[in-house]
Amino acid sequence: MRRKTLEIIATDRKSIEAGFVIRSSYVVISIRDPDKKPAKVRKQGGLKAVLHLAFHDAEPATSMKLPDDIELISDEQAQQIWTFVGLHHAEVGAIVVHCEQGMSRSPAVAAAISHGLGLDEARFWREYQPNRYVYEKVRAMGQIQSHKRAEKSL
Repeated sequence: MRRKTLEIIATDRKSIEAGFVIRSSYVVISIRDPDKKPAKVRKQGGLKAVLHLAFHDAEPATSMKLPDDIELISDEQAQQIWTFVGLHHAEVGAIVVHCEQGMSRSPAVAAAISHGLGLDEARFWREYQPNRYVYEKVRAMGQIQSHKRAEKSL
């Protein structure tokens, strides 16, 4: 039996807390602002796991210094995303990524995951405004992971 294509979904905190309806098994990558409490992801039938992360929707700029209290996505967090995806992508029908507004961080992560898994990422660039820094950080970590897997298989 052939497995249905994995669906990558970007959404907002309000939708995920209201009880996002997915008609297959799924996992959630939950992104929040560091000063906010973790989202209350409803435990519904198909939910297999949740990864909670906290970082700001910000991008470094050469022309100005970010305030000290701004937390950018870290290499460790990008690694956590790929470890989580690696553990679950073969067993679920969807990966749901949410952030506070569902417009920048979650589509950036969703696009990077799509890229890394060989899926179409173009819709995230058409329909949202992905955070370019988050995208590049997660995409690059996915490429590193891919190279490590390839080296192990030699």
